Amino acid sequence: MSTRRKSALATVEKISPNKTIPRTGVIRRLTPHCVAGNCTVESTLGLAAFQAGGGSSTSYAIGSDGRIGLGVEETNRPWTTSSPTNDHEAITFEIANNGGSPDWSMSDAAINAWLNLAVEIAQFYGFKKVSYQEKPASITIANVETWIKTWAKDGEMIITLHCWYKDKVCPGPYFMRQIPWLVSEINRRLNGSAATLFTSGSSTVVTATDSSTTASDTGSSGNCNYTVRITAQALNVRKGPGTDYQPPVRTLVNDKNLYTIVEESTGKGATKWGRLKSGLGWISLDYTIKS
Repeated sequence: MSTRRKSALATVEKISPNKTIPRTGVIRRLTPHCVAGNCTVESTLGLAAFQAGGGSSTSYAIGSDGRIGLGVEETNRPWTTSSPTNDHEAITFEIANNGGSPDWSMSDAAINAWLNLAVEIAQFYGFKKVSYQEKPASITIANVETWIKTWAKDGEMIITLHCWYKDKVCPGPYFMRQIPWLVSEINRRLNGSAATLFTSGSSTVVTATDSSTTASDTGSSGNCNYTVRITAQALNVRKGPGTDYQPPVRTLVNDKNLYTIVEESTGKGATKWGRLKSGLGWISLDYTIKS
């Protein structure tokens, strides 16, 4: 597989000397990171850590305004993810944050820029599908590559994360919550569908990964349509309306998004349960407020 110097979507360049020339792996990974600051492309690429002697670098930087800059040519391996194995196969991205700890939120413009760039890169290198898996807590840094081999398929580009290789929260809870939707959108575009823009707070931010139990199985109290915000620091999403639906489909941590509820039901462990419009599952409405 031949490589190129850069994507045409990058309008700024500040090339880092911190790189391995050339990369020795075949490009098949996308690895998003967070800058931990509301930075422009120029300020990110100019960070001391990314310049001579700093020891780090990135393929691309994305500012909160959505502009994209090149830091390391695609032909070369960037020093971004604390893993030579990963970075020899990855295009890496440092994405600016417009909010601080603990959520490390990103602007819609920055995420849409990453989305556009991810699609363009996958298309250039001939991939028709992008895949991602949430890493189980039992998987350690030492065996993460072995775990990746259990689900990564030939012919599919995969998304990997810095927090898999280093004790960090990078790319941050906010971006990580959006990954399922982003992967779905990338694959839609790779299959020729028209682009849908990412919008923060939209109920479409979460995509279906498991089927929910039907109303006839749950004693549903009826259909509805309203939005809620989560008040708990962590809230489990379940396949059906009740804590007896084990294990949880997913846990929403420090979540600030709006979610649309399309059905209510009674069930074990909560006064009332709500089914998410996204299809992901059910949440306890005891830990939400209507918006």
